[in-house]
Amino acid sequence: MTLQAIGFAGNPEVVLVGFKAAGEHEFDVCIEPEDGPYSPDGLGQVRQRAVELYNNHPDRDMIHSVAHVHELRHQELRDRMRAKALEEAFEAMPREQGRRFFASGSVRVGDYEVHTAISVDKAALSSVPQIRTEERDRFQVYQSLVHSVIREILIRSARALYIPGAGSGYFPESADELIGSATEAMVRSMLYCAGFWFGGENHLLMSGLSALPYEGRPGAGRLVIAQQDDPAIEVFLRLKHPVKMRNVPAVRKLLEASGSQSDLLSDGERVYGLGVVKPDYDVDSETVFSVSFTARGVWEFSHAGEALLIVQDGIPRLPTPVLDEEYLEDLVSRFFLEADQDALREAARAAGNHRHGAMLIISGDAANEAERLSPQSWSIEPTQLTNELLTQLTDMDGAVLVDPQGLCHAIGVILDGTAHGRGDPSRGSRFNNAIRYLDSERPRAIVIVYSSDGAINILPQLHPRIEKQIVTDAVERYLVVSSTEPLNFKDCNEAWDAVESFRFYLSDAQCEALNRARSQVDEWEKQTRNLRIIKSDLKPDSDMDESYWL
Repeated sequence: MTLQAIGFAGNPEVVLVGFKAAGEHEFDVCIEPEDGPYSPDGLGQVRQRAVELYNNHPDRDMIHSVAHVHELRHQELRDRMRAKALEEAFEAMPREQGRRFFASGSVRVGDYEVHTAISVDKAALSSVPQIRTEERDRFQVYQSLVHSVIREILIRSARALYIPGAGSGYFPESADELIGSATEAMVRSMLYCAGFWFGGENHLLMSGLSALPYEGRPGAGRLVIAQQDDPAIEVFLRLKHPVKMRNVPAVRKLLEASGSQSDLLSDGERVYGLGVVKPDYDVDSETVFSVSFTARGVWEFSHAGEALLIVQDGIPRLPTPVLDEEYLEDLVSRFFLEADQDALREAARAAGNHRHGAMLIISGDAANEAERLSPQSWSIEPTQLTNELLTQLTDMDGAVLVDPQGLCHAIGVILDGTAHGRGDPSRGSRFNNAIRYLDSERPRAIVIVYSSDGAINILPQLHPRIEKQIVTDAVERYLVVSSTEPLNFKDCNEAWDAVESFRFYLSDAQCEALNRARSQVDEWEKQTRNLRIIKSDLKPDSDMDESYWL
């Protein structure tokens, strides 16, 4: 839920792993959930690998003069190395090749030392704007907002294990509090790379700067954070008496002096002048960062021109996603066999250069739709618009209507349609009008919605096309493992999870066979297990048809 709040969809999963520290117990390693896809046998080498990592770590020979501090620091290092070994062990499993794991430090619960591990989709994580530095001068650097949020979750989950009744589900902090702490940690750690070691409140200073008007004008400009002696910085104007960043009104006034020719320069603690980042800046060094103030209450934290974090009215999130051109191309190929993919891609990109939101409609019957909607739009002679003109037209209220060849048929289009309960009250009129239009009896169409808050939606949002055999194999596997005696509950659960991931594609006959097999498993559980999870019956989806098969 917290990762979703910042705009990250990486299918996160959580597992607890306990290593026996004392007592007589059957298992040296325990995993929760115990009926999940992981076996203790797969983690049998974690302790040995942790010892190797500890012995090879550069801090292994560090000596602390106070005996109990020395022991504590090395115990923490051993624990961190076991967490790292645990991450490696999970990622080495064949079924987890597409996942990235993060493990917390351990907490003693009874006779076990328990780590929390969170995994996310590796491809989704790699697509998040991030830097490459993981550590600077032995201090950890959080490479992205997602990395920082995950680490904050792990820290808090470890604290929760200290609470009596650990595992009862109590989590003291709200998502907003957690994201705020993660933002602070991310900005502070990235400023380590810029040579500033005391940036704990800089994110609050940036929010203060963005919210403070100057002579009635909202904040605008760019602040570059780098040390004064950084070779990548060219100083045009140097202040004799640098201004402390905490002096928000003074910094806000100085920000007015920044512009297209120069930026305001700060070392993190003080503003020291005006200048620019040189063109030959070595981006791999990751020593120069910038903060852009784009609107009242809005600021972006960036490196080398790539936004890493956006904060709007104190609410942090990942940068606005770029247009999913791969999905657009797939959708166009499904809907319009003779479409000009290049022309439609260019039109979508041009609409994306809007100033305050835009909407592009690709209709299979654009000519007739332009006439039908003409009382509330302007129908025009079919025209191939230049990118510049199409972008200019997005300043007008309403959508731009094009055909599959990219020819424009109408501008200022206001969509009609009947509500069918598929809208989202938290979204604006563009998004909900598009939903209503597509749910009505209209010619086949694709609507690209660019919201003023930065969200991009390509509608309709369809399930991906997949190979039919993949679904057939998943169904057959569950039918086999659920009927094998004795029943292997772990394999059965894993097979059911695979089937559920394909539930949209299941036929009526497949649903019936799976539900019948699942009821037999439920009966076995009822007789052999004290705690069981009731699974709902699978039902065929009315939207599924042959077009979803590759």
